[in-house]
Amino acid sequence: MKKSERIDLIKKILVEQDIMTQDDLVNALLDLNIEVTQATVSRDMRELRLVKVPAKTGGYRYALPESNRLNTDAEFFQSVVEEIKKQGNQLAIRTSPGSAMLLKHRLLTRFEPLIFTVLSDDDTILLIATTAATAEKIYTSLSN
Repeated sequence: MKKSERIDLIKKILVEQDIMTQDDLVNALLDLNIEVTQATVSRDMRELRLVKVPAKTGGYRYALPESNRLNTDAEFFQSVVEEIKKQGNQLAIRTSPGSAMLLKHRLLTRFEPLIFTVLSDDDTILLIATTAATAEKIYTSLSN
């Protein structure tokens, strides 16, 4: 198999499966009767500039950088937000582990004029909006 064919196959696998480790990718290729070594897969992954993104099942999976950028905010919010509570101009947002910092960045990018401040740790965000009305607007956007 040519390298370009293998790269195309890896892209297809990454779209269809949650690949969490290099071993997962090696095994997925072996399941398709493609003989590869760990070193070859490692080089291919580096060439593709794969990124780790939150998996819907928890943990992180490998993804193509362009597919990561194409995710809409709504798709991203839906994949990482587990619970949202609203009180006045404040939102308490619980996320999948490790996702809060990335969500915080996305929230600031999308809603910056509506936000007074955002505090986050590994899996929780406290967002303080400028008013209760703007908090409601952000809450509605995240809940849909």
